[in-house]
Amino acid sequence: MKKITFYALLTILIFGIAVTPGYCQDMEKKSYKATGRAEAYIIDLLVTRPIGIAAFGLGCAGLIATAPFAMMSGSGQQAFDAFIREPAEYTFVRPLGQFD
Repeated sequence: MKKITFYALLTILIFGIAVTPGYCQDMEKKSYKATGRAEAYIIDLLVTRPIGIAAFGLGCAGLIATAPFAMMSGSGQQAFDAFIREPAEYTFVRPLGQFD
């Protein structure tokens, strides 16, 4: 009787170990970006947006520093897009909780 119980428990343990990675992989596909959970909003509001505001400020300073060189080379619009437009869109236009 003890042998049968031992083998039954061993079989259940082996199947449990084999099924767990498949379950975890399925759960990984459902990220917070797709579900819109509250954690995504909190991370976005408390971490990502302040970093975006700082990047926007640094971008303004960077554009001022590189503007003469960008204008001489004819890449003023590219510099504006890289230093100002992209950080501004990421910080102020992007919906809350979406990290695309």
